Amino acid sequence: MAICLGKFWNMEIRNLPGMVLLALALAAAGCVGEKQATLPDVERVLQASWRSYRRHFISPAGRVVIGERSGESISEGQAYALLRAVWAGDRDTFQLVYAWTWKNLSRRAGPGDALLAWRWGRDQDGAWRVLDRNTATDGNLDYALALALAARRGWRPGPELPDYAEEARRVLEGILALETVSLADGELLLTPGNWHEERPPYLLNPSYFSPAAYRIFGKLQPQPAWLRLRDSTYGLLARLAQGLGPQKGVGLFPDWCQVNDRGELSPAPGRDTQFGWEAVRLPWRLALDSLWFQEERATGLLREQFLPFFKKEWQARGRLMALYSYGGEPLAGYESPVLYAGVLAAALAAGDQPFAREMAEKILSLYRQEGEEAYFVSRDNYYANNWAWLGLALYAGWVK
Repeated sequence: MAICLGKFWNMEIRNLPGMVLLALALAAAGCVGEKQATLPDVERVLQASWRSYRRHFISPAGRVVIGERSGESISEGQAYALLRAVWAGDRDTFQLVYAWTWKNLSRRAGPGDALLAWRWGRDQDGAWRVLDRNTATDGNLDYALALALAARRGWRPGPELPDYAEEARRVLEGILALETVSLADGELLLTPGNWHEERPPYLLNPSYFSPAAYRIFGKLQPQPAWLRLRDSTYGLLARLAQGLGPQKGVGLFPDWCQVNDRGELSPAPGRDTQFGWEAVRLPWRLALDSLWFQEERATGLLREQFLPFFKKEWQARGRLMALYSYGGEPLAGYESPVLYAGVLAAALAAGDQPFAREMAEKILSLYRQEGEEAYFVSRDNYYANNWAWLGLALYAGWVK
């Protein structure tokens, strides 16, 4: 499907240019005119980098413009902007981004559901429009979560837009109807999009799993499916941390895998199994369930399975690499704030404040400020700027 190819293309864009940009940023760390942040500056960094991100990535119409994708927009990017606006307390930017997203990406006028089309950009005829009406489940989950959080704060959209809570409920209906599958034993699992296989084995992207969001959704839209989805997610992740087909696990999670009708996990043909640009998001999502809801399954996975590997790496190397194989071998020779954000979240969930502080310091070491420009790694690195911010925002207590 087009969405599959697009996701892979996006990962390559994040990977190759990111390597170059990161190397250049690190080499220039001592340049005249650049300021490095220290830990007491976290809130100042969050505020300054959000203002800079708004100017650089969000158009006056509310569209998140991704230069690495030739100026395209994707549902993931719109959802990240909405989450960041909520946690930054920026009601005006939230409404602006929501208005563009609802008017341009909502599938209400085509398929008739409230899910978001995942990709928008310049078509072959030169016109700007939706390029792929298929969905990306992570974008829909984060979109619905942002709407639910905005509604909880008492925020309201303009009169021409649907109420945040009402639209969130419609999105949730679409997620359960089109982006989940049931296994023979009753497990309910999240798929990568509406384009999932009709029968097992099913392709899975573990980094999309958001059990804390399922709890919030269950209150907004009381359905037993959200409890089923949460419990099934923890059962699958416990197995996935131990092994993937014949591969023995070290506590990491793969970018992609597949599951058969008996719940058995294996590598997905043609897909990465590394702990890479996709999987690196999962510890942050799990940490929300631990920190917000004191979920012991999330805390246990992070404290007993995931975190020990990276503490050993840290003690041995004094730094963490951006990418690792599922079996724990480094796959890159450079650092990334995206990975540090995930490890930071895991340390917070595990109650390891000293290690969390060290991870926050590493993220801040990749922060640069030049006049009004404030960014992580590179001004144009969309992915690093989002996840570095989300990691530090969790550390600062903004993510709530």
